[in-house]
Amino acid sequence: MSPPVIASETLARVRGHLPEMSPEEARMALVGLGGQVRERCQTEIGTFGHFVRTRDEADPVNPVKPLPMQLDYLRRLLDLLASEQRLAIVKSRQLLVSWAACVYMVWRARFTPHQHVIYQTQNWPDAVKMVAMPGSGGFLGRCEFIERHLPPWLTVPIETTEGRVVYPQNGSLIEALPGGADKVRGKTASVIVLDEMAFLEDAKGTYTAIAPLVQKGAHLVLISTPNGAEGNVFFHLWHGTPFSTGQAA
Repeated sequence: MSPPVIASETLARVRGHLPEMSPEEARMALVGLGGQVRERCQTEIGTFGHFVRTRDEADPVNPVKPLPMQLDYLRRLLDLLASEQRLAIVKSRQLLVSWAACVYMVWRARFTPHQHVIYQTQNWPDAVKMVAMPGSGGFLGRCEFIERHLPPWLTVPIETTEGRVVYPQNGSLIEALPGGADKVRGKTASVIVLDEMAFLEDAKGTYTAIAPLVQKGAHLVLISTPNGAEGNVFFHLWHGTPFSTGQAA
């Protein structure tokens, strides 16, 4: 299990002195604890994950739920997303892999200045749903949803338009893109997440277009459910087998 966000000894010490403090002193003590937590959220994605809420559209009674950080695989996945420059993930439904990718994108953008985080999947409506969709009657894109449901002491200003979350305090941006090499070519990105890559119509061209960015240090996350074997770019990248540029799609 992950260590507690604040050491129990620290909490006990502050709690023991609260009755002796004036209201202002107590407020400042709690602000200090909040500052410690914010610092850990900035350096440890797992700590940040403890404060993330997700949305379960299939549950009409309790749709807003904490990210289940008690799951070992989810903590490990978040650590890999934060630490690996190149990562390929074969996903199954209901494992929160796409939510984990959104947590990583938000964490990277809000805590690291001047980041351009790109999320690309084949269809534009699906891409928008993962990032931001203001004006949709209250249904938020997932990255925006995460930001809007953080505790007040952890919030930062954001600006949203369709498919974009902007962080004016540090110059970072999360941007949704539809499929196609022409959509990503010419972009300068810090992080590129290709979701359902095995279903991209121009996966080969897209991978070729982003390769120079990855060589320069951009982080690349490839995610997909399986879609065939021989000739599929994601299949070959996942298995580490060569593919012919004239063959793979």
